[in-house]
Amino acid sequence: MAANYKKAETAAAALLKRYKINTPPVDPEALAEAMGLEVVYARLKPDVSDSISGFIVPNKQQIVVNQATHPNRKTFTIAHELAHHILHADYTISDDYRVFNRMNEYDGDKPDEEKEADAFAAHLLVPTPLLKKYKDFATPTELARLFGVSNAVILNRLNWM
Repeated sequence: MAANYKKAETAAAALLKRYKINTPPVDPEALAEAMGLEVVYARLKPDVSDSISGFIVPNKQQIVVNQATHPNRKTFTIAHELAHHILHADYTISDDYRVFNRMNEYDGDKPDEEKEADAFAAHLLVPTPLLKKYKDFATPTELARLFGVSNAVILNRLNWM
């Protein structure tokens, strides 16, 4: 199975439409709470703190976020975990689900579920219609500030258009 980026983009757009969000920045924590998920900020063990931004605990309806993570990464992490809740509910309760260490966990390529969650997060936080509206009037750095994301997320979204 290959990652379904269109599914991720469509799901992000549907969530924005459902909650009538049409101006940046998108607040994924408010969306998570509106969907009945609790966002918990936790101090992770030092040996994993630098490599894990967060994870979803499906049986508790929680998204756990590493409190030591940069604010822009926290935002992206919440959006990424929302994707797992929406797109991968069966996966998150399966024996195959595990929290990935972004530093060295992947043998080869990222799992498709992780790619889809990243795409969902990028499209949720930087929706295509809003990016098209602002991209000709601001630098990538200004866009990153406007959307509340990292420069890397903006540059990726601009490249995907």
